[in-house]
Amino acid sequence: MIFLNLFLINLLTTAAEPNSNIGFCDVDSKNCENHVDEANAYKLIFYDVNPPEGFNLRRDVYMRFAIMLSDARKRGRVDWRLVLPPWHKLYHWRSSSAKSKPQPWSSFFNIDSLKSFVPVMELHEVFNDTKTKVLEIDTLYVLENFENPFENGVFEEKWQLNSDCEYEGNYFGYKNITAKEIVCVKFQGKISKLWELILQHPTDRKVMFAHGEIPLHDNYGTKTYWECRKSMKFNNNLVKIAKDFISSNLNCNADRCLTYLSVHWRRKDFAYSRPNDVPSIKSTVQQINFAVKKNVPGVKRIFIASDASTIEMKVLEEQLNELNYEVYSFNPSDVLLKEINEGGVAIIDQIICSHAAYFIGTHESTFSFRIQEEREILGFDGNTTFNRLCPDSGLCEKPSKWKIIE
Repeated sequence: MIFLNLFLINLLTTAAEPNSNIGFCDVDSKNCENHVDEANAYKLIFYDVNPPEGFNLRRDVYMRFAIMLSDARKRGRVDWRLVLPPWHKLYHWRSSSAKSKPQPWSSFFNIDSLKSFVPVMELHEVFNDTKTKVLEIDTLYVLENFENPFENGVFEEKWQLNSDCEYEGNYFGYKNITAKEIVCVKFQGKISKLWELILQHPTDRKVMFAHGEIPLHDNYGTKTYWECRKSMKFNNNLVKIAKDFISSNLNCNADRCLTYLSVHWRRKDFAYSRPNDVPSIKSTVQQINFAVKKNVPGVKRIFIASDASTIEMKVLEEQLNELNYEVYSFNPSDVLLKEINEGGVAIIDQIICSHAAYFIGTHESTFSFRIQEEREILGFDGNTTFNRLCPDSGLCEKPSKWKIIE
């Protein structure tokens, strides 16, 4: 799926209880209050993403919608706001705290920074501005892929309305969201083409797109893309935790560190679904050692961000220790994990990897993509950033280099 998305991108580029801690309105509460009526003053775009998709792919989907709205505002559509879909029951989030309630974007990102690029709203703000306890979407478009995107050997931007449609999502985990009309649409093409759907119902003030991962970037890798990407700053709490870890464990207080090498070692689903892309533990150790000797000689600290099992991590660490390396990973306490959940841990891992002298990622992993983008923003040389772990044997395709455009 990731490979196909990147290929097509290349082709096309040529609730309601107020809670001060989480900022959400509980779906079962009777205490929703009406505050500043921004949600009724503007037209709103909602979207969701296929449930199995991970945290970092969802970040990219946000960028597609944010850029779509930003470009539209330049053409005079200034009365629209983008509603940020809460993070809810992601596949990789397994702790009970992560699954208990939807998480607002402010748990992970600096909302003021997001708003510097495009006007966005958290869902709880929409609830606060809704005079009734039920949030009603005017039209929900359920996007579907065409069966053959290259019909007659040509990829054509198009959409087609379908009848007999149902929405199998869960409205971000909220029972008090509904839609007046649900429309199924087979869709392929750039995300700006969604405006053609919106214009089919010109009186709508609240529209939603299910499967927001289907439309592709209009501006992948362009100056606008990077403006949006740079606005996606992490929240201050997560940044502080990461920098404190770097300072105390990796002996660095600079943005671009010289004291450690970082690795994103993707395991679990990649280990069995992509055996030709993921190396064995022995080969991983050899590749890390070779990268240090060749590119950052003298470095003895290795930071590992991974979804590997405890046993795999122990074996990897022992083998690196035998080569006189110190191995570090970010392992939060139970109290901290409950506060920041797996999403926060992932971001902290990415921040730490982003500041390393040299980074090695996993092929076609969006987690690694996001780290590479952070390193581009920080100004690292591309040779220290666009590197990957190779399989034990066979071809090792070099990572694509998406260089920042100022």
